[in-house]
Amino acid sequence: MIIEARGDTITLRGEIERNIWPAIQAAAALLLENNPSGIIIDCSGVTRITPKGAETFADAIRYITSHDAKIIVAELSPELLEIGKAVPAVRAQLPVAATVEEARAALKLIEKVPQRGKARIAGVVPVVGNWRRAVFFADKLAIGENCEIHVVDLIKVPRTLPLDTPMPEREAEAQARLEEARGLVRETGLSSFAHVEHVRSEAGGLLEFVSQLGADFTVVSLDRMEGTPAIMELSEAMWLAESADFEVSLVRGSPPDAKQTIGRAVVPAVGAWQHALEHTCKLVAGMRAAVELIYLIAIPRTQPIDAPMPDAEAAASDASKEAHRIGRRYSVSVETRVERVRDPVYGFMQILSQRRFDLAVVGVTKIIAGDYHIAHTIATEVLQDLPCEAIFLRVRASESAG
Repeated sequence: MIIEARGDTITLRGEIERNIWPAIQAAAALLLENNPSGIIIDCSGVTRITPKGAETFADAIRYITSHDAKIIVAELSPELLEIGKAVPAVRAQLPVAATVEEARAALKLIEKVPQRGKARIAGVVPVVGNWRRAVFFADKLAIGENCEIHVVDLIKVPRTLPLDTPMPEREAEAQARLEEARGLVRETGLSSFAHVEHVRSEAGGLLEFVSQLGADFTVVSLDRMEGTPAIMELSEAMWLAESADFEVSLVRGSPPDAKQTIGRAVVPAVGAWQHALEHTCKLVAGMRAAVELIYLIAIPRTQPIDAPMPDAEAAASDASKEAHRIGRRYSVSVETRVERVRDPVYGFMQILSQRRFDLAVVGVTKIIAGDYHIAHTIATEVLQDLPCEAIFLRVRASESAG
């Protein structure tokens, strides 16, 4: 057996009849000093492997993962690969590439820890659903803030394959989409960053990515679009919203034109409505749009619908003043309306069905208190029924507490 180490690659030639990892380890350690993201084992010159020799790769995996690096085996013939996979650790964890070039391209995409820029705030948009609309909304939220946008393509890897397995066609497509996305961000003058992540699920992968990045918010499209590489199912998205400690905007029912303007938006005065109203004003700023805040006063069925409700009416008046103050801050026309209803959820859905709105934004807190259940139910109903484009806005815990 001949072992050569050069650049980012260890090349093996000959027969692997026994565990030769002790002989490879010194070369691997040296290569990792200059290639911290990972190295390649080129097996194009390997002519034979025994089951005992396959333990070489099991030890290689244990060593390199303990050093928080990656290993990809390249150009191992299918027959020899089957022998190698007879070792359980190899079968479950050995990433394989057809060529050294494919392995090197995959390693270039790997980030040990996602890197941020210098902006105070970071937003994340995953390339799922109608991602161009999500980028458009994220840009609107970032304009005027010290903010940068990170676009991430989530490549879903089957559980039958190791997570780091190169997927050259999908990775090449990801690079093209990410370049387009960065171009959309650049139009606004914002800083942008592109990332590729191998994940088991879109929601779980996005949660881990945003958490590692230390980002402040994410905008996720749940729409099914032709040609989009991935979608996030509603059940997954709701799990993400419940699990995240950052702000999550779940967008559904978007128009095909990613830059279509909004003429009229509505926010129910439930849950985190102040934040939802600010969020909405940012989205429509610069458009000839009107935003309506609807304050819902629930009247028990035992009382007439016009029964005096002095406390609720006073709260509605205070909410109206706050809504106008928020509108002035963003130079957006905000209208307020009080609706007396028997059931807040049914009443709001009826309003949406009877009046034409382009966008509904419902703010939901992380704290299960007050009218949490009303806000959560309204947000979920709007997202499912889609009387218009809808945003389920889960605010971060600190804002819920505030």
